[in-house]
Amino acid sequence: MGRYVNGMEFYPLSSSRPRFRFVPIRRATRGFTLIELMVVLILVAILLGVSGPSFQNSLQRNRQQSAFNDVVTAMAFARAEAVVRNDIVAICPTVDTTSCSGANWETGWLIFVDNGGPAAGGTPSDGLWNGDEELLRIGSGHPNVTIRTINFPSLTSVAFTDSGRVFQNIPGTVTVCDGRGAGDARGLIVGVSGQGRLAVDTDANGVAEDNAGNSLECP
Repeated sequence: MGRYVNGMEFYPLSSSRPRFRFVPIRRATRGFTLIELMVVLILVAILLGVSGPSFQNSLQRNRQQSAFNDVVTAMAFARAEAVVRNDIVAICPTVDTTSCSGANWETGWLIFVDNGGPAAGGTPSDGLWNGDEELLRIGSGHPNVTIRTINFPSLTSVAFTDSGRVFQNIPGTVTVCDGRGAGDARGLIVGVSGQGRLAVDTDANGVAEDNAGNSLECP
């Protein structure tokens, strides 16, 4: 018969000299009770309720910033190409990447040399890609935001001349919005020189202003 030491049973093995081997006593494991599980579920629900809106807001902000960065890059690229090529370069929204269409820039855009094409079969500086003009870049869409242009000569295109200035020397603003509304809208003001700057809230009403000094609006 074995003996116990500190809760462990020891007993001799059959041999001329007594030996002992260590045998741990198994203890039954206890699972969670129903009350404990309910408490855990309640705590998880509270945490989700607190962090959920913050996470959603962060997600929207990141998507908007990504779209805004793409707009800034597209405008800078078009302006630089106009100077390098000594020609007019335009950007227009597109829904199918095969033609300029609509005024909703979040569906994507085309950047092209707006000179009518090598055969001069198209109309130069019309803000429309005719398929014969050189296509420089295709911008991907941003379905979680809205992107609109205001105050430019056209709502469906933005063009830069060979000097890098905006077409017809008329500045404008590109507005990027999401579901949070105008208070969180981002605006890119494109000046007469063709250079862009971030729209800011100068009158402290909680909404940034466009190039004309009017508060940004979201569709």
